[in-house]
Amino acid sequence: MRDPLSALRDVRLALLLGRSQRGDRAAFQSLYGTLYGPVAGFVRRRVTTQADAEDVVAQVFLQLIAALPRIDPGRGTVLAYALGTARNLLIDRARAAQSHAALEGFTSEPPAPSAQDPHQALEEQEERAALRERVAALPPEVQELLRLRFAEGLCYSDIAQIVGRDEAAVRQRVSRAVRELRCAWSQVAARGAVTW
Repeated sequence: MRDPLSALRDVRLALLLGRSQRGDRAAFQSLYGTLYGPVAGFVRRRVTTQADAEDVVAQVFLQLIAALPRIDPGRGTVLAYALGTARNLLIDRARAAQSHAALEGFTSEPPAPSAQDPHQALEEQEERAALRERVAALPPEVQELLRLRFAEGLCYSDIAQIVGRDEAAVRQRVSRAVRELRCAWSQVAARGAVTW
């Protein structure tokens, strides 16, 4: 079931898109303002410098302006279109640089331990490291699906639109990856040691 706030956001973006396509500059400014945060966050988590992030985000919005007359909100959400554009630009940059850095890892820094007890904090840190290691062993396309679903918080239909795949296939692959990770985690917990 789709999150009501996401559904409301998507309706608002579709309305702003329609008004923007009819030449309403204020509507485009609102569309830009609404999309900027999610697009910038998406890009920033996948590049190494702020300058690179700003460059990619600018390119996303230049492409959005150029494609404005052709964007059809009936074929998918406006947010997914913008994030898909960002993804494609990041892939192009990675290919040009012969680097896969744009698709690596969930975050650049692990979250700080939440426990007060140093022993518990160390265990949590080891568990997070083991999980990151296990996720890193998954194929890059599966890592990306997991990132889009859990780090970006996108719904399956948006993910399918971004990666150009069928929603059911995306849902199935994410579910399978989560099951595999849970199974591996259960085996670790049964042994009482965080090793893979």
